[in-house]
Amino acid sequence: MALTASTTSNAASEIAAARQADHVAFLHRVPFAYDARRLGFLTGFREDCTYQQQQFKALELPVGMLDNDFRNPDLDRYVECFFEYEPQVGVIGDAYDVDEVDEYVTAAHEIQGSYPGADLVIVPKCRAAIRAVPDDLVVGYSRGYADRLAHEFSDPVDWRGRRVHILGGSPPKQLSVIDQLTRPTLTGDPPADIVGLDWNGVHRGAQFGEFWTPDGWDDSGRDADHVTVRKTVRHGLARVREFWQAQGVWPEATPPEDEPEIAYQGPSPGDIESAACTECGTNVWTTERGPYVAEYDTGDICGYCSYDCYFSHRHRNHLEELAGEQSVYLPPA
Repeated sequence: MALTASTTSNAASEIAAARQADHVAFLHRVPFAYDARRLGFLTGFREDCTYQQQQFKALELPVGMLDNDFRNPDLDRYVECFFEYEPQVGVIGDAYDVDEVDEYVTAAHEIQGSYPGADLVIVPKCRAAIRAVPDDLVVGYSRGYADRLAHEFSDPVDWRGRRVHILGGSPPKQLSVIDQLTRPTLTGDPPADIVGLDWNGVHRGAQFGEFWTPDGWDDSGRDADHVTVRKTVRHGLARVREFWQAQGVWPEATPPEDEPEIAYQGPSPGDIESAACTECGTNVWTTERGPYVAEYDTGDICGYCSYDCYFSHRHRNHLEELAGEQSVYLPPA
């Protein structure tokens, strides 16, 4: 039967709907996660992490996505964490065989009993595992730095007709996967439904003064004194959002951007983990004035025996305080 304009239009609409994700996630700590959420990203973290929000007053940032600790997996622990954080998306675990799929499916159905609207993801690590995941669950397509990537053991046809979350990989790499899993085929295979995707690479680049763009990494702000890691991450995330909007992948509904700014409370001597000065190794508690403490936007809280050690270490390593002068505790005279 010849294709008509109507059937062609229907196919195009089906593909457009399949390509548009329900969420684009960014898993990290605050303040980066806070900025990402204001830009419309789904935020969250891995089960062995948190937002590390202790320094922020009255901050209540929901956990939108909970990933598993894939290097040290424990299914019972993950289920317990899921019930604690109640995320929208849960990546339950990596399944290297059908037996592991069965174990994860049992856990997923337990979770669904209490959270029927959650998107629960099982990550197949072999072709048989893809087929073993039931259709009511999402399959995770590994594209980042996992030990076994999806394209190494499967073909695009294995994922078609399934609900898919793309795990890791830069936006161009993820776009290539989306194209492979949704474009028309001669055999009429149904497109995959791209439920979501996540990538945290913008922060790694920002620590070197680079932000992501569709044309590659841009280091134009590396030598600008006013460009902090936080600002670089935020700019890179905005470029990622623009990229996905142009590709018709960005979700329709995003959180409002008019939330009030969060209040920051700087570190105190009780926050440092070691009594040794970060710069010279002297015991910070034996100095006359006590420790100088600084929190940096890398997430580190460092203690120093003197202002000179603080100043030298910060400048030599090109570190940025998390919130300007508020992030430095200066002991009383």
